Amino acid sequence: MIQQLIQYRIRVISFLVLVTLTLSVFWLYSLTLSKTAFASGILLLCCILFLAAYQWRKKLSFLSLGTATVWLQFHIFVGLMSSLLFLMHIGFRVPDGMLEFALFLTYCFVFLSGVLGWLLSRIIPYRLLSRGEQVIYERIPIYYRKVREAVEQLVSENLKTDEENAVADFYQKNLREFFSGPRNQLRHILHSRRHRHQLTQQVSQILPYLEEREQEAMKQIAVQIQLKDDLDYQRSLQSVLKTWLFVHVPLTWTLILFALFHTITVCAFASTSG
Repeated sequence: MIQQLIQYRIRVISFLVLVTLTLSVFWLYSLTLSKTAFASGILLLCCILFLAAYQWRKKLSFLSLGTATVWLQFHIFVGLMSSLLFLMHIGFRVPDGMLEFALFLTYCFVFLSGVLGWLLSRIIPYRLLSRGEQVIYERIPIYYRKVREAVEQLVSENLKTDEENAVADFYQKNLREFFSGPRNQLRHILHSRRHRHQLTQQVSQILPYLEEREQEAMKQIAVQIQLKDDLDYQRSLQSVLKTWLFVHVPLTWTLILFALFHTITVCAFASTSG
């Protein structure tokens, strides 16, 4: 733990030294009355390509390219440095041209979505741990089916011995929809447990009116309600991260296309104007 903290501090200090050196070089370069926009633009493009390479690192995890933790830290550091280069490149003003303005907006969206993703990656894993062991997203539908089948088995067992069964009626009126698929996604994202308390309260209210055998079945169903609600919680929060990726990654590649077109245009114009 202490060694990891030391390594993290070394990386932060290295990043701050790198940023200081970069700003110093650009300041000295500007004293020569040379235009720094081209140099800052090329360096900014390299930073953007490096940031996009993080996605390929995750896809090529079988290659020995460094740990994901180190890549993530450098992804954050380079992302922050790119914001400084970006401000220097545009001269701390909003560009006038249509392409430059589109590039400006795209970079802002990518940077802000990156900050949002960093916040989500810090908050969501902590919240998931508060509701039990994290479940693999792709396996959640399998657990849904197992929970639903367990509840339907409890209900059907009671039907076999009693034609007018209060447990079956309660399931049809209050639980059938709940167990049929993902529910309460927005409430889980907002960290609300009102729906869970409501269902638990409904189960508690009906228990005194049931026979002993039915009470035992309802208690087991109450356990399944909590399991199903935990699965909904896991699915809702993990869906937020997956949705964020569907926004951030395409925006990044759009930014790269805009940046490459902008670079080619500037180079072509510079060559024709001598």
